[in-house]
Amino acid sequence: MWVVVQLNGEPLAFPATLIKEVVPWLPLNPVPSHAVGVKGLISLRGETLAVMDVLEMNGAGVVEDPSFMLVLDFPESRVGLAVDKVEGVQYFNVDDMDTNMAGGYILGTISRDERLYQLINATALEQLMAQFTDVATLDGMD
Repeated sequence: MWVVVQLNGEPLAFPATLIKEVVPWLPLNPVPSHAVGVKGLISLRGETLAVMDVLEMNGAGVVEDPSFMLVLDFPESRVGLAVDKVEGVQYFNVDDMDTNMAGGYILGTISRDERLYQLINATALEQLMAQFTDVATLDGMD
């Protein structure tokens, strides 16, 4: 099961087990650092989360007008991720995945209904985020 979202019109699929929740976009508190890809901080049910822009971290632009935030529940951290749109849940068979375009945080792609879905590698995404900021150092800021 995969949660499909859009980043600048491109469909990305996250493993459903990685998504703790999806929340409407909320105003963010500024970050007292210039960490690439960190859009700001938010307090969500008493927990402070860094909200990230994976496009900016990857040098692929920025999410201009996010509508939703995915709360990603990694083994070592929990972060928010800015997304344009949440399409819903789909079932993809990873045996059908094309790994020719795999790399970075992309596990591979699946073509369905004339659309190319990029499947996210959760471990690689967490490692990418850790390269740009130590999320743990942001946790204590309210």
